[in-house]
Amino acid sequence: MKKSVFVVDDHTAIREGFKAILERSGGYTVSGEASCAEELLSRLDDGEAPADLFIVDVSLPGMNGIELIATLRKRFPSPAIVLSMHRRYDYIAEALKAGAAGYVAKDAGVECIMQALAAASLGGCYLDPASLRLFVDEALLGGQGNGQKPGSSAPIRDEIAARVADAGLSDRENEVLGLLAAGRRAEEIAALLGLSQKTIENHLSNITTKLGIHNRFELYRLAARLGKGSP
Repeated sequence: MKKSVFVVDDHTAIREGFKAILERSGGYTVSGEASCAEELLSRLDDGEAPADLFIVDVSLPGMNGIELIATLRKRFPSPAIVLSMHRRYDYIAEALKAGAAGYVAKDAGVECIMQALAAASLGGCYLDPASLRLFVDEALLGGQGNGQKPGSSAPIRDEIAARVADAGLSDRENEVLGLLAAGRRAEEIAALLGLSQKTIENHLSNITTKLGIHNRFELYRLAARLGKGSP
């Protein structure tokens, strides 16, 4: 059975493009479209049934896409995916905090959009590869890559970052640690990376060993200090 998708984007050409792509996919059908958040919410208030999935542009006139997703998540179980021209840590973090089931930059390509829809349909979460890499890297830097000023705990964070750099972590282990530093739980990390929770637990154990940490609690504390700069 096809999944219904509602597209919210203020550019007509993009909405039409999505309709064509999704209809050709065979697994999805576009049940509706809107140019702004207020239009969608008005239609839902008037009794229109929510779609199985929402695709929402982050930059909308009036209420922005992240605010719209937070509103939708309070009212409906249908997952929502953010589509954006901007690949920024703060946008990604705010989208996930609002309850988005995915974040895909518009230059990521059709395949990434389809993967995001598939993951969201199964209750997972998806970031396109470049957005995931940015999110992880910025998390390891304490989210300072978008003009945020280092706090008074910057020397502590720098010391921890140097310790991590010397630990010989694999690329995947660095991804896991970065997401942990961003406040994601093991099950969320598994969904974001498309791995099983057991695999993530194994990575966490390896990270703990390589960093010379005695237990998982110390790892979580180190990750929190690394990500937020708190003592």
